[in-house]
Amino acid sequence: MRTALDQVIDDYMKELQGELRGFPATRRREILDEVREHITQARAELDSETEAAIRTVLDRLGDPSEIAASARERFGVRPARAGALEIWTVITLMIPFFGWLIGAVLVWMSRVWKTWEKALTTILVPGVWVFFFWGTLAVSSSSTVGTHTCRIKGGKTLCNPPSRPPPEPGGIEWGTVLLVAVFVIPIAVSIYLAIRARQRSDMVAATS
Repeated sequence: MRTALDQVIDDYMKELQGELRGFPATRRREILDEVREHITQARAELDSETEAAIRTVLDRLGDPSEIAASARERFGVRPARAGALEIWTVITLMIPFFGWLIGAVLVWMSRVWKTWEKALTTILVPGVWVFFFWGTLAVSSSSTVGTHTCRIKGGKTLCNPPSRPPPEPGGIEWGTVLLVAVFVIPIAVSIYLAIRARQRSDMVAATS
């Protein structure tokens, strides 16, 4: 059963893992295992495991950003910075459908963005498309629902096709909203990724 102290350590390790973004997978795993081993040994030597004692252990290990910077210098790993790949990723993601398919591949090739940002990009945009097509089908099916207008002429009953009831004043045209979202959401996602890539490149430049 995991405790609050384990959560403190997990948060530290997650932060360190994020700082090690751009390292080869085997090297990143090696560093994480090494740090976790140090923490385990230090915990075993504690007289009493309290949150203050655990945080002292982590403070002695150093800030995750400092550990990552030291590891980059030791292993000769260059930090990830935005380049041509990220620029093309942002551009293609703004193009609906086929452009997004290419951008979704490129975003996973980049080392600049975090995994959750890549996953959100991959899921959010097609999710909007699904809602759009579902809403289109719902609107088209509802357009056939209405009332028949019939009259008798020459002994025959003539009926007009069912008419769609007029929209209520101030009602929302959900089809229009979804159509706008199909184009707006990919652009918004691309802008967000561009901002994050720029911020991380600036951070790398400031520490190099």
